[in-house]
Amino acid sequence: MTTERVRGTARERAIVVAMILVGGALPIAANLPLFQDVVWVFWLAAFVLMLGALALVLRIIWRDRRSRES
Repeated sequence: MTTERVRGTARERAIVVAMILVGGALPIAANLPLFQDVVWVFWLAAFVLMLGALALVLRIIWRDRRSRES
């Protein structure tokens, strides 16, 4: 069994995990009666966080591949 090198720094991985967790929790919080008038804001923020996490992961992968080639 071979081990694969971890991509990204610990800080980058923590940021991605936090973005995904907050992005997943926002639509759940939007269901609270307090926020019924601004539900779309929570969904939009969740969508932006998920896209940001995806962009960060793709940047980490791209940087890793570029550093391997040089």
